[in-house]
Amino acid sequence: MASMELDGLDELIRKVQDMGKAGTRIENKALKKAGEVILEEAKTTSVFKDRSGDLREGLKVSGVRKKGENKFVLVGIQKGDNSKIFYGKFLEFGTSKMKARPFMGPAYECKKNEAKEIIKDELRKGLGL
Repeated sequence: MASMELDGLDELIRKVQDMGKAGTRIENKALKKAGEVILEEAKTTSVFKDRSGDLREGLKVSGVRKKGENKFVLVGIQKGDNSKIFYGKFLEFGTSKMKARPFMGPAYECKKNEAKEIIKDELRKGLGL
């Protein structure tokens, strides 16, 4: 799983957290919007042929989750191995007989800076700065 650190935002994040519930909504909105940018990049890639459209439709941004002090969203396949899109992981990582054709990793690398800027902008907007 890819992750990104937001350095230099300590003061901004502290101000948002001091707002309580309203701050939580601002944080969650910022994370979801940043995830959407990466999701759209993954959906528009031409790396894989998705004849049925199921894989593209199955790519989602999860709800905001928390692990310790860190909040995050997951971008990608949110379904289990029994779904119609179980093969997405084979495309992303490959198998012993199939070369990997990643689409999520490159989408993240391409859009991570834009996602960081969206988070910063949304936090500032929420604070009225």
